[in-house]
Amino acid sequence: MNKGTNLNLGRVRLSGNQAVARGALEAGVRLATGYPGAPISDLQGSFEQLAGNLRRASPFAIKVGEALDNANYQLTAHWGTTTNEDNAFALALGAVICKGDFKSREFLTEDEWDLVYGDTVFSEDEEKRVPVGSRVMCSFKHLGGNTAADAIRVAVNVVPYTGGLGIASGDDRQGTASQTMQDNKVLFSSHFRIPTFELHSPLTAHQTVKNCYRLFEELGTPFAVIMNYDLSYREVSVDLAMEVDLGANMRQKGFTRDPKHLVTIGPHIRPRENKFHSKLIPLFRKKIGEYFDFLGNKVQQLGERPRTLLLLNGPFREDFQLLRHDPTLKDRLLKKFGGNVAVETTVVFPQPESLYKKLLSKLSIDRIFVFEEGYGRVIYLQLLDLVNRHGLDAKVFDCGIPYEPRIYERFSYIDHILAE
Repeated sequence: MNKGTNLNLGRVRLSGNQAVARGALEAGVRLATGYPGAPISDLQGSFEQLAGNLRRASPFAIKVGEALDNANYQLTAHWGTTTNEDNAFALALGAVICKGDFKSREFLTEDEWDLVYGDTVFSEDEEKRVPVGSRVMCSFKHLGGNTAADAIRVAVNVVPYTGGLGIASGDDRQGTASQTMQDNKVLFSSHFRIPTFELHSPLTAHQTVKNCYRLFEELGTPFAVIMNYDLSYREVSVDLAMEVDLGANMRQKGFTRDPKHLVTIGPHIRPRENKFHSKLIPLFRKKIGEYFDFLGNKVQQLGERPRTLLLLNGPFREDFQLLRHDPTLKDRLLKKFGGNVAVETTVVFPQPESLYKKLLSKLSIDRIFVFEEGYGRVIYLQLLDLVNRHGLDAKVFDCGIPYEPRIYERFSYIDHILAE
């Protein structure tokens, strides 16, 4: 069986939702569950069309669907059969904990494998392979994270059996089509404590999603990707060249009994909760730092003798790319900040502390400006904590915006960055 299948489907327009679906399909996702709600409905709707539950209406679904059919890609989608977000996530959780196959380690050392899998029933495996099952995606709007909270907490409690589970959250932070406003960066990072990423462009979202599946499946943890209202619906033209992981898509099904990990009662949960916070989250942080570029992030130096670090997340990152095409904007940036290091990142939690410590010490950085969108200052607080905890000589400034512009009010984030 070929692990990878290349599909070149020509030029097509993709929305942010469809770009996330593309990444999940390239990762070999076998099951997609969700509950509708703006702005995320189009994501699960794409899976429903590709699985044959709905008529293929969009050019994306028509082209990709035909190619996946020809490759014998296996996809099941559940939307109409899930009554709410909690039910949709419980279905996804049940599917992902069924580990019936193995893969060789790609990202973990032997010692790290022992840390993640050493107290599970797979600990006797002499080759220290990673137990794997179907890759799964569950999607819902921002309020759905509240409804599914109990099931998501269970998913954290049964780590490492939830590796291969991706959550896609469509945020509507200005209440454009929602009854309330909410920033789910706070929910997934501060409350659930799972690796969380804010996507920034339909051009690159698929690569981040695909590689998150590859990395966090081995680490045994679910991960979350968040999109704002503008990204979910905005379309771009791309050359749709997909490399589909058919090996992951066609894994053997099975279930391995492990009551100590899969029965969530107090005596089982308490020691694992302590391990999750004291050992596993630091491991997630370490691996995110090691594979920072792999996850779609970038570090670049602008100007000479940099003393300033700019951390750009979400839509700030997308508009920051205008500097590459406009020398006037670059001159304005250097005039305002002087020589600087720009970290363009999708990572919300956990921040790769080793990367920032290295930059601060190597380049004598003394100012950090954090640009993030939304009500929760998740990234800013982590950087502030890092500086204070390690006694680093740098000041951290919150330069984010406490809202998300409605899709018809889209303005330039680069103007906010360069404002006097």
